[in-house]
Amino acid sequence: MGWCGELPKMTETALFRVVRYTEIDKEEYPRRLRTIVSPPEGLYYSGDIRIANQRQGIAVVGSRRVSKSGMEMAYHIGYALGKKGFNVVNGLALGCDTHALYGALAAGAACVAVLPCGLERVVPHSNRGLAQRIVSGGGCLVSEYPPSAPAQRYQYVHRDRIQSGLCGGVIVIEAAIDSGTMHTVRYAMRQGRLLACVDSRLVQDASGNQWMERQGGVRVIRDTEDLDLFLAKVQRPPACRQIRMEDGI
Repeated sequence: MGWCGELPKMTETALFRVVRYTEIDKEEYPRRLRTIVSPPEGLYYSGDIRIANQRQGIAVVGSRRVSKSGMEMAYHIGYALGKKGFNVVNGLALGCDTHALYGALAAGAACVAVLPCGLERVVPHSNRGLAQRIVSGGGCLVSEYPPSAPAQRYQYVHRDRIQSGLCGGVIVIEAAIDSGTMHTVRYAMRQGRLLACVDSRLVQDASGNQWMERQGGVRVIRDTEDLDLFLAKVQRPPACRQIRMEDGI
C-alpha cells in the first residue's frame, strides 16, 4: 500500500457554530446506533448527520503515537474507503485517526467524527481545522454531550461505543494492547460489528493487532485484496455475528 501524499497544512478557521440536537426516535438519528446496548438518547451534531443513514460507515482507528508506516496505512485505507463510497468514522484523535480522515477527505468522502466533549470544545485543539473540513465537506461532528461540556477521561471510553455503533465494521491500523483503541475493539465485539486489523508485521507498536490476529473472525489486512474482501463482507446483509476471544484484554 503506497503513500498518497503529505498531509496538507491548514490554517485554523472558526468552526461552524450551528449545533443541532436529535433524539433516538427521530428520522435523522443514526439507525445503526439504535441497535447497541445503551445508545445515546440524543445526539448533538454539526453538519449533515443524514450521511450516517445514507452510506455505510467504517471506523478507522488506532493509537495516537503511530509509526510512519502506520500513518501511511491509515491515510491509504481512509483514501480507499472514501473512493469506494464509505463514511470514515473515528474520534478525531491525533495519529491514526487524523491520517485516516485526511485520506478520506482527499478522496472527496464524507467523514463522521465522534467527540468526547461538547462540539464547541473540539479536542485536540490542533484538529479544529480538520473538524471544520469535515463539516464543510458534507460530513458531521457528533457528541452525546451538550455543546459547552469539557472532555472528561471517562467520556473517551463512552465515546468509543458510539464510534463502533455507527458502523458496520472497524479497522484497527496500529495499536498497543493497552491503547485506548482496544476499548473500541471490545465494544465492536459486543455489538456484533465486523473487525479487521492491519497485519502487525506492517506496523511497529502493534501488540493490540497481534492480539486481534489470534481471534476468530478478525480479518487481517495485508494488501488491497484483503481490504476489499473485508468491505464486501461488511456490505452483506447483517447476520448473527460473534467473535471468539481466546484471551482477555
